[in-house]
Amino acid sequence: MTQVIPVPEGEVTKRPLHFFWLTDYSGSMSGKKIAVLNQAIREAIPEIRKALINHPQVQIMMRAIKFADKADWHVGADPVPIESFSWPELEVAGLTATAQAVELLADELELQKMPRRGLPPVCLLVSDGFCTDTDEEYAQAIKRLNSLPWGRKAVRLAIAIGDESDYDEEQLLKFVSHREIGVLKAHNPAELLEYIKWASITASIGVSQGKSKGSQALEQSENVILTPPPQPILSTSEDVF
Repeated sequence: MTQVIPVPEGEVTKRPLHFFWLTDYSGSMSGKKIAVLNQAIREAIPEIRKALINHPQVQIMMRAIKFADKADWHVGADPVPIESFSWPELEVAGLTATAQAVELLADELELQKMPRRGLPPVCLLVSDGFCTDTDEEYAQAIKRLNSLPWGRKAVRLAIAIGDESDYDEEQLLKFVSHREIGVLKAHNPAELLEYIKWASITASIGVSQGKSKGSQALEQSENVILTPPPQPILSTSEDVF
């Protein structure tokens, strides 16, 4: 017989929210791009914690996937409570194995690895270049992600860094779950800082305010509403990536 452990009176039962960073660290991210990315994520973490103060029923579990020649864990594979999460310095090397990063994410969104009572995951992809895996590999990775119940439920956002000619917007859009938001385009450091904070905080709050309850979270309709992103920040030509 399974023992039921009562929750102490006055203590809030927390539901896990799994948050995944997917960050490009290919050679084209060198210099200002990687420096601002590291800074932006470090600044976003305490802001997410602060934003969740009014949602004590939510426990964010965070980890990070990095990708260049291949995809690997930057923080993980075990999820880390956001209270203990810190961002290690990310350096640059290699190509842009986006498909491998999506496959690694899909591995973790399999039903047996996710808590049944969990909230929809938040997945934030940041990249500045074309995927160097084949088109078939990328299409297969997205197909697999969309085939998973938690993959479909996830709030998936993408931030593109640099000039529009540097990346494939249509490709990144296939990762995005909220098409009304589209791909967030960071042309300069200020926009990258703003979009990373907006995407991570807004998605976390939106999921925390979702309507599904109890053990049927996966089966119920979860209306995660995201507020519109901030207006692009105008820059001089010296400020762009």
